[in-house]
Amino acid sequence: MKKINIGLVLTLVVATVLRLYNLTTLALWHDEAFSALLIRYPWKEMFYRIGLDVHPPIYYVALRLWSYIFGYSLWSLRGFSAFFGVLTVYAVYLFVKAAFKREDIALGAALLVAINPFQIQYVTEARMYTFGTFVLIISAYFLVKAFETERKKYWLAFAIATSLAMYTHYYLFFSVFAIGLFALYYAIKNYGSEMRRYKNLLWSYVLVLILYIPWLKTFKFQFTQVQDNYWIPKIDRWSVWETNFRLITGSGADTAKHSIQITLVIAALFSLFLIYRIIKKEQSKFKWLVLLCFIVPFIGAVLLSIKQSIYLDRYFLFAALFYSVALAMFIFEVQRVKLRYALFAILILVSLINWVKFWQQLDVSNKPGMAAAAQYLNNNAESKDKIDLGSSFEYFNYKYYNHTGIKALLYTPGITSVHQLPHFSGTALLNDDDLIHDFNANTKAGDTAWVLWTNAFGGSKPTPPSNWVQIDEKLWQDVHPYPGTWIVVTEYKVK
Repeated sequence: MKKINIGLVLTLVVATVLRLYNLTTLALWHDEAFSALLIRYPWKEMFYRIGLDVHPPIYYVALRLWSYIFGYSLWSLRGFSAFFGVLTVYAVYLFVKAAFKREDIALGAALLVAINPFQIQYVTEARMYTFGTFVLIISAYFLVKAFETERKKYWLAFAIATSLAMYTHYYLFFSVFAIGLFALYYAIKNYGSEMRRYKNLLWSYVLVLILYIPWLKTFKFQFTQVQDNYWIPKIDRWSVWETNFRLITGSGADTAKHSIQITLVIAALFSLFLIYRIIKKEQSKFKWLVLLCFIVPFIGAVLLSIKQSIYLDRYFLFAALFYSVALAMFIFEVQRVKLRYALFAILILVSLINWVKFWQQLDVSNKPGMAAAAQYLNNNAESKDKIDLGSSFEYFNYKYYNHTGIKALLYTPGITSVHQLPHFSGTALLNDDDLIHDFNANTKAGDTAWVLWTNAFGGSKPTPPSNWVQIDEKLWQDVHPYPGTWIVVTEYKVK
């Protein structure tokens, strides 16, 4: 009978508890609502609308299958993310154990991922991030097993996992490229000129390419669409430094402060030293797999951002997995036992403090946001009333919470077609009949009209027609997309 790994079990319990904490307390926001609404379309239409967006399809497919069992509740939607967040922790353990044959490093890396606030933060979003971390790390695991055993089942599993990664998020292309670089390096080092030994590696990558062919046309369209309507802000001189700091501590930093800038520099120097020590001390060739998967996404994102920025902090969640592995490798190679465990304890303490700080700063109990605003309308709006939204970035999340039976419309003055809106407004899920460009177009004297608007995303209160008289106004603070966001419901009587 196989002995139970108590350390691993406890690590997974910690990962689960931290990921379920406050899982549904935050109101669902625009990006999550996009996921929630998209998976309700018929399969054919769902794929059509995915193609109109800017992300690959596999996350939505998996989430839809999940919803057949667990439903469409917020608990279910984010539960999917939590489930794969915990699976990622387990997969990190498997990967490190297979690659370095060290139980202490494997458990240490798994625990660092389990408690990292950066990883935990994106469990509370019904998006593809934790699904992406899982398929990425399991791809790396299967590559290790394939090289060690040269068994076809592992090469097949590696090809499938790699394909899933490419179909999950475009930023994972950097990670897939990093894994490919390592695979080529490892094969050359171990196979030399024995060409027959390359065949498993070759056919696995041929399979990856074949599996991606059906998506190439859609990828080209999505790439062009992003180029035409871009939204990611320009990379600045502190972007990389700040992301590096987040990977270590799980916390962001205010780069405007001089003291923080010094801290970021120190953190960057530490990362460089960590890389140097791993290269010098670690004997296993798989160290290059870890380092490449951590470093290549930074190099790729920075180089591509010279022309047009694609650098976004949260997309480095995938690289962060391998940084946590590198941290564990660094710490558990320290010869002095007391120092080793002191460093590990400090890192754990910093992560837990920042996890507590994260939730304290969000103050979610006092920021119910759209959930409260929609509930207010559910309780007060009558079936004959009109409901209009003043922001496309609040339209989908209101639609998710809307139980009034009233079709809410998106107010777009001067815009009569969805094609006139930028794609990041969620145009893939919008139809022309969702829009209204004149408040009076669907109202008459005596009607009650509700206008839901926000100060987020540069928004402001829409100007009502002169024959609308304001009756009341309620507002609720929201967490997304940044502190200071308010969701406002204004009630009018049409004269």
